[in-house]
Amino acid sequence: MDRLYFKVNKIISEVKNYGDLAVVKYTKKFDKIIDFDKRKIKVKVKDIKIKDEDFISSIKYAINNIKKFHLEENKRIKKSWNIYYEGMFLGQKIVPVERVGIYVPGGKYGFNYISSILMSVIPAQIAKVKKIVVVTPPGNISEEFIFVCKLLGVREIYAVGGVCAIAGLAFGTDIIPKVDLIIGPGNMWVTEAKRQLYGVVGIDLLAGPSEVVVVADKNSDVNEVVYELLAQAEHDKNAKCVLISLDKLLISIVRSKIKSLDKKYLKQISFIFSKSIYETINLINTISPEHLTYLSENNVEKIIRGVINAGAIFLGKHASTVFGDYVAGPSHILPTNKTANFSSGVSVQTFMKKISLVKFVNKKLTSVIKSASIISQKEGMKFHKLAALSKIKYYSGSVNE
Repeated sequence: MDRLYFKVNKIISEVKNYGDLAVVKYTKKFDKIIDFDKRKIKVKVKDIKIKDEDFISSIKYAINNIKKFHLEENKRIKKSWNIYYEGMFLGQKIVPVERVGIYVPGGKYGFNYISSILMSVIPAQIAKVKKIVVVTPPGNISEEFIFVCKLLGVREIYAVGGVCAIAGLAFGTDIIPKVDLIIGPGNMWVTEAKRQLYGVVGIDLLAGPSEVVVVADKNSDVNEVVYELLAQAEHDKNAKCVLISLDKLLISIVRSKIKSLDKKYLKQISFIFSKSIYETINLINTISPEHLTYLSENNVEKIIRGVINAGAIFLGKHASTVFGDYVAGPSHILPTNKTANFSSGVSVQTFMKKISLVKFVNKKLTSVIKSASIISQKEGMKFHKLAALSKIKYYSGSVNE
């Protein structure tokens, strides 16, 4: 195990054993806030007057779109179902998780990712989660951050980041409430904490650095291709960007343009020439990107049908992941590191769980008893067999022991 594992494990253990004292200790250390104390862990959610009307209208526009998307998703989730066969009533009921903690990371440039509040709180609310709390590094709490939380109806904000935030939510402290599920991206410390606490608490996904695959052809706008790649590269020095192009000349031009704008990003970008749309689809499915931006009007249907490994797909000659990051509607919290092979991004369904229902409604359940007793006997489970056979007096028919 690497050093990160042990460092994270030590912090988790201290938060578990010492609660808020450990939270204060590590917040002082990592966030460099010397006068931080327990009184500053919980943030007062007060009315904030924002003068920037353009910001307010943009946030409200984003909220409206995100709500629309997730309300439509919610309509299509079957809330319950049941069937009747073999003398049994069987079914499922779907219920929301009761308590959810939303982790909002501090931004690379000293700002909070306000958009992450929208992308996690709104689907949780539509799923009808009873208790939603937000945690975020104290240095990143701004008036805009509190304003957005207030606008969404969030009443609990805790000024805690990193491993302490995840551990605090997982175990609960005197101040930070224990939750059932933690949602939200973070740096490698947050991801490692989520990995170690999976099972103690529900975890949405283990998010890695941001990723994008951009597909472009000779008809794509060079500047749009360049900025689409750089928009993801600027997230983090470990962000991964790939350009797949059906045109060799475009690759050369894009590479030169990026070099002239900011050549440090070139080490984060891979350039691949593809001979056909079928090769392109195979490459995408192999890479399994968080984001796929398909900057073309050609073969759109083939992309939709053929791509099975991607967190989100943005289609059309002038598409952009940036719209998905902020205002399009679907949550921008998406699977990375090839986990799109088997998982999905955050949605209303992330906050729901299924409960199976089984009821015996007919006295003729001989087949049920017989089969259960035979299978349990083959497994060597003596009392399983006897538990099944003990029901025989309640139902007609007979079973030979």
